[in-house]
Amino acid sequence: MSYLNFISTQGKLGQFRTVSASVYDSSIQNSEYLNDFSLNSINKIIIDLNNVINSPNGALLWGHEQMSIDSNPLLSKCFDETRNKSLPDVPTQNLLNLMIQIKKFKTQYHQNSENLKNIIKQAFSSIKSNPNNYKKYPNSDIRFAITIDNIYLTLVLEPNDFNLTDDDFLSQLDIDSDF
Repeated sequence: MSYLNFISTQGKLGQFRTVSASVYDSSIQNSEYLNDFSLNSINKIIIDLNNVINSPNGALLWGHEQMSIDSNPLLSKCFDETRNKSLPDVPTQNLLNLMIQIKKFKTQYHQNSENLKNIIKQAFSSIKSNPNNYKKYPNSDIRFAITIDNIYLTLVLEPNDFNLTDDDFLSQLDIDSDF
């Protein structure tokens, strides 16, 4: 199991830009959906999955609009609600480990907004200094990507954004939402 950490900013809608932080596990299909839970929900899921794993008859049905999961102590059956199809079974311990990683990452970058601001500021500054080196796609002039501290960051930047100071860019981020 290999975790990939992502932070992304979207284009400006109104006064603010949406920010999202997520962890993806390449061994768990659709694991990106599990990042949609709030930290409170993630904490509850971690407690519940620990209880399931430690109880011989434990079971838990959980998920949200895009994905439902039926967990027992050994395996979890996953279902993609959006596409109405079954996904490969996943060891319940792997799901627990992923939820712990999501909690750590969100806590590091959501509960400590200075960490989030600092890494986005580094990304913005680097991209602004040489945008051609950080184009996400060769033919895109608004999508940029950079890896800092093993975190893959994507920023959507309009041409006028390159005239902003780092602090002006940071002031547009909606970092108070529960991403």
